[in-house]
Amino acid sequence: MPRQTAADHRAHMALDWAARHGPVSGPLAMATTSMAVASTGALAGMPSGWPLAVGVVGAAAHGVAAGLRQRLGRWSLATRAAGWLLSSGWTSVVIASDPATWNAAEAWSALAALAAITVGVGGAAYASEVHEEAADDARRALEAALAEAEINRQDWAVIDAWMELFKQVTRVDLTFVGYTPRPNGSGFAIELSLPIGVPSDRIAAYAQTIAEAARLPVGCLVRIERARQQGHVIADVDTRDTAGLSVTYPVHEADQALTIREAVPIVVDRSGDPIKVALREACMLVIGPPGSAKSTLLDGIIATLSRCPDVLVWGMDRGKGCADFKHWNRPWLEATGRVQPKTGARPPKDTAPVVDWLAPTLADAETMLDAMIAIGAQRLRTADNTKLLTVSPAVPMIFGIIDEGAEMLQYQGNDPLQNRVRTKITTVIRTLRAMGIRLILTATDGNVSSLGDSAIRKYSPARIALTATDAEGASVAKLFGRVPGIDIRQLRSKGSGVIGSVTGEPDTEVPPTAMRTYKTDGCNLYHEIAVRTRSFRPTLEPAAIEAAGPQYADRWSEANIARLWEVGKPEEAAAETGTRKVGGLEIRQTLNLSSRKPEESQSEEKQPEKIEPQKKEESPLTDADLSNFLSMLEKIPEAEEPTRAEEEKTGGPAWLEEAVQLIKDRGQDGMKVGEVAERFGLDRKTVRNALRESAELVYRSNGPHSCYVHRDHA
Repeated sequence: MPRQTAADHRAHMALDWAARHGPVSGPLAMATTSMAVASTGALAGMPSGWPLAVGVVGAAAHGVAAGLRQRLGRWSLATRAAGWLLSSGWTSVVIASDPATWNAAEAWSALAALAAITVGVGGAAYASEVHEEAADDARRALEAALAEAEINRQDWAVIDAWMELFKQVTRVDLTFVGYTPRPNGSGFAIELSLPIGVPSDRIAAYAQTIAEAARLPVGCLVRIERARQQGHVIADVDTRDTAGLSVTYPVHEADQALTIREAVPIVVDRSGDPIKVALREACMLVIGPPGSAKSTLLDGIIATLSRCPDVLVWGMDRGKGCADFKHWNRPWLEATGRVQPKTGARPPKDTAPVVDWLAPTLADAETMLDAMIAIGAQRLRTADNTKLLTVSPAVPMIFGIIDEGAEMLQYQGNDPLQNRVRTKITTVIRTLRAMGIRLILTATDGNVSSLGDSAIRKYSPARIALTATDAEGASVAKLFGRVPGIDIRQLRSKGSGVIGSVTGEPDTEVPPTAMRTYKTDGCNLYHEIAVRTRSFRPTLEPAAIEAAGPQYADRWSEANIARLWEVGKPEEAAAETGTRKVGGLEIRQTLNLSSRKPEESQSEEKQPEKIEPQKKEESPLTDADLSNFLSMLEKIPEAEEPTRAEEEKTGGPAWLEEAVQLIKDRGQDGMKVGEVAERFGLDRKTVRNALRESAELVYRSNGPHSCYVHRDHA
């Protein structure tokens, strides 16, 4: 229903004054009418009872009956009736006493009485009008609130039960403010007002206790956080385990363009509603152990970024050779005829690559990072606003996604190429925020040893910790510290985790919140996104293309396409590479084999290989050669030292299986790491690492009483 303000209502009341009270209710009209009737009646010899009879009828008909139809209050009804009766009574008295025989004192007394009646009725009428206005405002406000909240009797029963539970657990006299059920019926939110002197953090600390006191099913959370008004909190309650709730990425909305200048949806909350994150100025850090759905999360992020006409996505993956990025560009390969469509018709010819540039090797990653730094410097020289570049389809933002970024950041050796890549990643994160170049990094751990630099976390205000395979909640603790109200043990379904973003703006900031990734399989995501966004895919501005260098311009050359997808591979590309067997491994040789003479190659095949020092001028050693050599050297398996049979048996899977069975037999009591180590005669570090990797065990943190329990008893 439309809202009506108090000012609107007062204007309405002023306009229909006459309709609500009539002319007789006006004090001046009442006095004038009484004097006229009294004078005329006295001269004409009117019976003195007639005015009083008319007053009684008017009080009953206009004062009471009409007032009831208008739903006036008792005060207004009494004022109307009193006006009729007092004025008619004065008129009857005047006619009965014959004004022609009055002296001056009697005349003034009669007029004074009429004036007193007029003032009294007028004051009562004003007071009743104020009362009616206040009552009407209150009624309209209540109707609007009830219409918006739609709180029915069943909801009130839920509210009363939970309010009683809140008060019992917290021992605080909380006041109910509002109630909002979830559309899918999985829970509700209650807004509470705190008494003076009680901080919101104190109430939030009871979240887990409230969930246990309510006997909620496993997988349900109670989250208590500050409301928009200080002194208020919102309790968000799961009444049904949402582990099975999956939200497929809305590919049907892919042709509805977004913008990176606003917060964009990348994941969903526990009730399935999108969580929007502001990424224009933020790098993002994603941490999750293997199997926690990082690839699914990246698919959802890339799909959302691809819907922004002011964003380009670049992908770096040294560990898996951009395996998680290549399928995004397959629709483009199908559209250009390089590969056959897997299913359905060939995509339209104007389909463009979703991931604008791929870096599957460490050398390619360095080239891409160099291009980012060069583009940032070029934009800084030409931008009108050097504090924060205004990104647009003409000057798009660049998001570099480093899948398994720990591969590039954790290196601490002497390889110059890897050291340079690590340094340049840090440079991009630190310096290119204003020029619209940001990174999204994924890692399996949040330790400094894994990320390589503690500054990575400082410069990544947008963070996601995936918890499906993180039984101890280490990732959440490293990214967010202690998060009141979130029980990590309840976030064990695939794709579950915690997301948070610090922006300094209340409208875009996301406090640490339980989340779930979009479901990306079964909706033909890659094809739909590529086809539906093809009409507004951006390109780099010409100055940025020039700054990026020829490597960017040639990123989709036939040789690069053949190298990435092995389709239409030119013969000369195959002639430039070779492989060798070293220590049982097939090692790629980066020498130019085509420059060798045929007789040299044949002699090498027939004769044993001789290791001779090469002259520097014949084959100069580059950083890439050294990096390739060190990488291959690390992959050569080490010789196994002979061990005793009993040591092999003790250190093998046999003891772990026996330990798991012992822990299972202990039930909920479990076993400590030291107890297992003492049982099998092993050191604690070996036992701790083995138990942590077991999928059947769960670590229960309880200070000095911490132990491992079997998943069946967790």
